[in-house]
Amino acid sequence: MYQEWKYDEYRQVGKDYTLADEVAVYDSSHAQFRNVDAENRALLKKLELPSGASIADIGCGTGEFALAAAGEGHSVVAVDVSASMLGRAKEKAVERGVELRFQHAGYLDFQLPARSLDAVSSSFSLHHLPDYWKGVALERVRQSLKQGGRFFLRDVVMPDTGAAACVSRFVAQQEALGGAFLRADAIGHFREEFSTYDWIMRGLLERSGFKIRAVETVSGIVSEYLCEV
Repeated sequence: MYQEWKYDEYRQVGKDYTLADEVAVYDSSHAQFRNVDAENRALLKKLELPSGASIADIGCGTGEFALAAAGEGHSVVAVDVSASMLGRAKEKAVERGVELRFQHAGYLDFQLPARSLDAVSSSFSLHHLPDYWKGVALERVRQSLKQGGRFFLRDVVMPDTGAAACVSRFVAQQEALGGAFLRADAIGHFREEFSTYDWIMRGLLERSGFKIRAVETVSGIVSEYLCEV
């Protein structure tokens, strides 16, 4: 259906995470404004997974959540469009003695059997798609989940009012945390990537067949959506 005009997820938007130099500083740069270990522990608690759950982490980056979930005994497939990111995730899995499966794929071409997963997680990656293709991606995620399966989405999402002021505050916060590097990263995100409004994100989720169970806004411009099929 989409062959002639399908969006190219592998064309990097904003930061180019196919580059080894970007992958090498990914964990340390994110540690300046996120507590990734705490996020992962909180997410595993929120998902309320059955023992040995089947999970996909789409846009897995260097694999921290996938590794945390697999370390709890779950069956996890880590998915990313960047072969370099997956390569680092594979190295970590070996270093930590954790078993993961990997797919070099994105939201629009991952291969996960219908109704096979207990949960799907997505952190700071859906914004790489324009809104139409977010909708396509979310429908594919929903189709991969079992009835009652859960989807967790964390991303930069605009408030419905006062977005420009919120962006300015966020850029200033990032500069305070990490100087010119994080300031440039934040500016590049809003200039080149595809963060959307909360009202649009809620609509995309609901029209894709998800029931939104909880929404939490973090730092004014990062939102977390816990959804269920």
